[in-house]
Amino acid sequence: MLFSGGLDSSLLTALARPFSELRLYTVGYPGSHDLEAGESGAKELGLPWEPILLDDDLLRNAIAYLRDQVGITDPVTISFEVPLYMVCTKVPEGVLLSGQGADELFGGYARYSSMSLAELGEARKADIQRLLFEGYLGEVRMAEGFGKMLVCPYLDLKVIEAGLSIPPQDLFGELGNKLPLRRIAQSKGLSAAKAPKKAAQYGSGVMKAMKRLAVAQGTDLGKWAAEVKG
Repeated sequence: MLFSGGLDSSLLTALARPFSELRLYTVGYPGSHDLEAGESGAKELGLPWEPILLDDDLLRNAIAYLRDQVGITDPVTISFEVPLYMVCTKVPEGVLLSGQGADELFGGYARYSSMSLAELGEARKADIQRLLFEGYLGEVRMAEGFGKMLVCPYLDLKVIEAGLSIPPQDLFGELGNKLPLRRIAQSKGLSAAKAPKKAAQYGSGVMKAMKRLAVAQGTDLGKWAAEVKG
């Protein structure tokens, strides 16, 4: 299980636990938000947890692979995919569970909060479609390249249909955004029910490291990511 300790992965873990033996993996630089949240969340769930520690050399290798082998050139997208790459290369399990899709389906992005209800409804549909036919397919192919099967339950078609049937105004409430997921998590006693969203590239420390390395190289982030060697 790709586990950040946040709402999406914590709830998915709690729901999957009765049906399979799970080991939780969290990717990040030492001292990063996700490593701390992942360890705490794993203890709460009572499941085995392993950190996958990043350093600058591993990050360079990951970026070069994602750019040259997967074809991702946007630095933000690259930074988001680094944790999945690291899990694919480091864990023995053949099936990987991911919480991908929850933000698009249940209103998790900050930009959604400033939209009208009509705009939000259209944005969710467009973002889900883009994710399914662009990001998700690329992630599946990358995992397959390492002999892994990537499973994203939030992107199951029945879950998508159910999620999109929820009126946009019901996605926000007393617990914040992604209200349906937070209420389920709260009913299961998960502290992540009240956890604020932290994007993968920031929670893992990846984006901070990329910016630091680009500055040290005396260039901008886009050029650095385009030229970095693995």
